[in-house]
Amino acid sequence: MQKIAQGLKALKAEFDLIITSPYVRAIGTTKILKKAFDLNKEDVVETEHLSPVGYSDQLINLINEKYAEVENIALVGHEPSLSSLVSILLTGDPNLALTLKKGGVCRLTVDTLQYGHCATLEWLLYPSQLAEFGE
Repeated sequence: MQKIAQGLKALKAEFDLIITSPYVRAIGTTKILKKAFDLNKEDVVETEHLSPVGYSDQLINLINEKYAEVENIALVGHEPSLSSLVSILLTGDPNLALTLKKGGVCRLTVDTLQYGHCATLEWLLYPSQLAEFGE
C-alpha cells in the first residue's frame, strides 16, 4: 500500500478528507494515506456507510450534509459496495461491470453529488499500475 500511496502522489492526487470504513483493513489503508498525504486526525472520518453492508444513498447524504464544501475526498471501503457506488455515480445503475481490486483506485469528478448519474470517470488504475508510478 505504501507504493500505491506514492503512486497516487506521483499522479498529483490530492486529498482534503478521507472517509473510511471502520473495518481493520480499511483503517490500515487510511493510516498509510493519511501519512503519505500529510493529513491531520480531523481529516479522517469513519463511517459504517463504507462498510461491506453500507448504503450508498446514506453515504451520499452524509457527504452532502457534512462535507459538501470539501473538494477532494478519498473513500476507503470494500467490495462490492465501492464498485456499486462508482457504478451508480457513473450510470445511475449499480450493476455496471466494474470491479475495484484491493488497493485499486478510481478518480471521479462530480459537480453536484447525488444518488444516480452525476460523475465522470477520470481514471481507473489497478494496484500494480499505481505501484509502478510510485517507484
